[in-house]
Amino acid sequence: MKKVLSTVAALGLVAGLATTASAVEFKVSGSYVVDGIYLDSGAGSTTGTLGGFDLTEGTGEDNSSNSWFMHTFQINPTLKINDKITMNTEIRLADNTVWGSQLKGDTAQNGSNMGGDIYVHRFAMDYMSPIGKIRIGRAPAGPWGHDFLSSDIRQDRIMWWPTFLPKPFGALFLYAKLTDNEYNKAIPTAEDSDRYEARLMYKTDSVDAAIRYYTHNASTSAGAFDDAAQHINPYAIVKFDNYFGAFESQHKFGSASSTKDYDGMAAMLTLGGKFDALTVSGMYFYASGDNNAADNDVENVLGTGGTGTAFSPLYILTGQTAGLLNNDFWVKQGTTGSYTGAMSQAGVQAYLVSADYAVSDRLTLHGAVGYAKADEKPTTTLDDEYGWEYNLGAAYKLLDNLTYEAHFGYLDTGDFFNGASTTDVTNNVYMLTHHLTMTF
Repeated sequence: MKKVLSTVAALGLVAGLATTASAVEFKVSGSYVVDGIYLDSGAGSTTGTLGGFDLTEGTGEDNSSNSWFMHTFQINPTLKINDKITMNTEIRLADNTVWGSQLKGDTAQNGSNMGGDIYVHRFAMDYMSPIGKIRIGRAPAGPWGHDFLSSDIRQDRIMWWPTFLPKPFGALFLYAKLTDNEYNKAIPTAEDSDRYEARLMYKTDSVDAAIRYYTHNASTSAGAFDDAAQHINPYAIVKFDNYFGAFESQHKFGSASSTKDYDGMAAMLTLGGKFDALTVSGMYFYASGDNNAADNDVENVLGTGGTGTAFSPLYILTGQTAGLLNNDFWVKQGTTGSYTGAMSQAGVQAYLVSADYAVSDRLTLHGAVGYAKADEKPTTTLDDEYGWEYNLGAAYKLLDNLTYEAHFGYLDTGDFFNGASTTDVTNNVYMLTHHLTMTF
């Protein structure tokens, strides 16, 4: 608690100093989110951070059900030094912290996602230079275009938005240091990992489109063959009258090792329309899988990030809480134990339709139906069907800055989750969640 009070006191001191300096402007925004989750017939994982699924019952097994609370409290201080320089930060006093699982209670510092209290999520300086905006520091690295493939990650970056292109065009060039092994004297032969990226953007009132190219290396030792992945990633979001659409794709290529090459694809397309209080849309998304990990091509593109923590068109299959397609924390494959990375390896083809109805300016109802299957079966003993999912939800605005949401998801699981044993029975699962969100 002393650390929490110290942080708040420090922010108060900054605010006090800001009020005495006419050249400095201090603002604070943020949010507090409380989640409650109930998961039926899906035993929690002993690995992974926030969950996992055991969707099968072998002979004599009876899967348990789980429920837990978690919360996130973030504050975003913005310090405007003058008309050219601004400091932007995000401090989290709790980050998806599960109630009752805080490390050392309220004294933990920089702990795991299950209990670490107080850490600086991001901080960066923006400088409006004569040649464009320059950002230096720890900045968000996941958001891009549509929510598809976007995750909540940060990187230490230098970013430059030049001013040489006429509107509505724009550009961005960035460099990120992913790992500095030269500084780490314990591994003097290791090489650094870096990221280089260039973007070309186009934005009007009705069209938001961009394309980016980026590459990063994941070298581990001097003289070793670089793991040098490359990506081309375009997107377009359009709005015309009552209709809207979005498209995003990614092609991953480059060298995976001295004998393997990356060759993966992912894409998402959504189309919809708004008709008075009713909004309807349809979506298809795809990520290539790899049915032969031993050949020369690495074709799966989901990896550990999956479809993205920000991408949640379906509560269970893509929701962050369940961690199936978006994180793939842990999925049991029959009686053979943990089958780590099964869905990331297999990829996905999914179809869904959804509808939202604004009952009033405070109450909105939501419904969705989706079907998903593996793009490639990683083993011959697995079926390719993930299953059908059905969602119902409601959001009620208690105040302008306080919203309560309730979600129900039911997954009619496919036989992908069955093992080779004929005694395995795949469970259908459902999940109830509620969310209270306050913003300021």
